[in-house]
Amino acid sequence: MAAQKEREVQKNYWIEHSADLTVEAMMLDSKESDLDKEERPEVLSLLPSYERKSVLELGAGIGRFTRELAQQAGQLIALDFIDNVIKKNEEVNGHYKNVKFMCADVTSPDLKIADESVDLIFSNWLLMYLSDNHVEKVAERMVKWLKVGGYIFFREYCFHLSRDSKRKHNPTHYREPRFYTKVFRQCHIVDGSGNSFELSLVGCKCIGAYVRNKKNQNQA
Repeated sequence: MAAQKEREVQKNYWIEHSADLTVEAMMLDSKESDLDKEERPEVLSLLPSYERKSVLELGAGIGRFTRELAQQAGQLIALDFIDNVIKKNEEVNGHYKNVKFMCADVTSPDLKIADESVDLIFSNWLLMYLSDNHVEKVAERMVKWLKVGGYIFFREYCFHLSRDSKRKHNPTHYREPRFYTKVFRQCHIVDGSGNSFELSLVGCKCIGAYVRNKKNQNQA
């Protein structure tokens, strides 16, 4: 029941903050539109090559990264759990024929993604809106969805809040990066032949655009 309550709180939070489908509203900061121009290319530059490969974008939002990913991916699933948000994404990026838009909660058991079907899983500000238990379960699901040799990229807001958006309440979980490192390092799968596979950490860094523009080292 606690987990269900958590998801209801998070969904209501984003329904409230997605009434205005602008970059500033979705990124919860009045100056994000300008920062986006510098931050988005930096985030994308950290990704491994995904040209003509299968990509899963979790928490796709209004499509700030969907457009960029669609231009190189062979196939892209853009997923978000707020209906009007993913509809806005489809309205903007629906002309990309290699993109499938899905309204679904990444924590839902009804979400069906085929095992070993994805080369790259991408998420930007997703895990901080999940409970600790849900992060662990979603990490396990990600590993199952991933092909051997594939990559998981996630960017989160860590440590503490430093945005200027006014809000009645804030259910965000500002964790230390080591929490995520520990969770994902514990994930492994065993194939039908008994071979065991696990994740290895490729890299972890803070987003330079936030350091330069906002003296904010919390974006990792």
